[in-house]
Amino acid sequence: MILAIFLHTIEFNFITITSILLTNIIGIYLSVIGFAIGLSFDAPTIDAAGTPILFIIATFIIPWKHLLPANSFINFFTNVQKLFPTYYLYAGLDHLSVSHLGLLFVTAIITLLPWLSFIYRKLIN
Repeated sequence: MILAIFLHTIEFNFITITSILLTNIIGIYLSVIGFAIGLSFDAPTIDAAGTPILFIIATFIIPWKHLLPANSFINFFTNVQKLFPTYYLYAGLDHLSVSHLGLLFVTAIITLLPWLSFIYRKLIN
């Protein structure tokens, strides 16, 4: 990022700042989920399951509706993706609007509540 600024290959504007902030928010979101998974399994299990978990999470980040022709499965999967904040991260950066950012935060909070309650129960007991 610093090199791109010095070489003048990136514009440092509102979209760039928003992209950096939203990427950090999603990083925190995924870190909480990873921490919860780390509390529930031992190291060899996490090592073995790391790649499949990464693939599962990646399917919810990739905007399939924009990459593949629309059909009933893609429409269904896009509706499932709308339950998670990573869908709104891409949509927010593609067409920045207050509603997309609001939905990103609402879905992040709603989908993090089970993970946070699990972490709370695990650390308290």
